[in-house]
Amino acid sequence: MPYCSKCGVEVEESAATCPLCSAPIQHLGGDTIRDESSTYPQHIIDPDDAYRLSKSERRRMGVELLTLVAGLATAALLLVDMFPDGAIGWSMYAIGSVAELWLLSILPLMLAEKPRLMVVLMLAAILAYLCFIDSIDGSMSWSLGFGAPILMVTFIAVYLTTVAVRSRAIKGINLFGIGALGLAGYLVALESIIRLALHISARPYWSVVTALVLVPIAIFLFYLHGRVLRGADLRKIFRL
Repeated sequence: MPYCSKCGVEVEESAATCPLCSAPIQHLGGDTIRDESSTYPQHIIDPDDAYRLSKSERRRMGVELLTLVAGLATAALLLVDMFPDGAIGWSMYAIGSVAELWLLSILPLMLAEKPRLMVVLMLAAILAYLCFIDSIDGSMSWSLGFGAPILMVTFIAVYLTTVAVRSRAIKGINLFGIGALGLAGYLVALESIIRLALHISARPYWSVVTALVLVPIAIFLFYLHGRVLRGADLRKIFRL
């Protein structure tokens, strides 16, 4: 039986090419046989190809696995909580957290092609989670006064900063300047929300001091980017 000179696999006498690597087979009795009617396929079908899934199939499988894990974790928490006296207590907090993590994990998989809808639903899911955790003890004491406003301010700050960073004009060290301005505005809004919720003076204090430090830093970074580095990309500066 002849062997392939390239990969070493044993082939049939009448084989013109190797069924594994498609290299021509050199026979001892003469020149290379080139039989176009050979029964060997030119492409070997790898059995592992059956397990190569498309992106949508991988996302669907990911959702199934996450759902199974979340369901098993929920059942385990309920059983452990109910085992001593048959009542449900602390497990409600843990189950709510598991459900929130499950929802935040599957939304990017299910809505990968609809990022705006995904972000809106994730925001709604986080708000619902805060209200659920707050309502377990029978009252709504902090979720609407603190949680919802802080969540909205955080979302707006992250969104505006992301839009600014993704701008074509923002590509160098001015990225850090945008981040500093975004952080300054976020801290001022955060302190204002906390003061209003606590029914104290709405005038922010420590956040203004922080902003007075961050704003000059941002201005310096913008100047450094535009005048000294002349708009150079960060990848060029750090040779990435």
